[in-house]
Amino acid sequence: MSVVQAVMEIPAAHQLNVFGQFDKNIKKVERTLSVTLIMRGDQLKIIGNESTVQQAQTIIEELIGMSKRGNQISEQNVDYVL
Repeated sequence: MSVVQAVMEIPAAHQLNVFGQFDKNIKKVERTLSVTLIMRGDQLKIIGNESTVQQAQTIIEELIGMSKRGNQISEQNVDYVL
């Protein structure tokens, strides 16, 4: 398996909600999918094998959508999306 990377944008207004306190939500995604997530400004770089990078993108897009709808993202929400 080759290592790939993808870059996606997370609006600044939703970063704290998506990442969670002390980045706990994003760390859970990293551990579960064995990917590396690096945030620079509003750009999130996802590094891993092709299938897990795609899964991570889908999960993060879902979390952003939840945040945009006004939901406070909890650990339970992250577990459900995973």
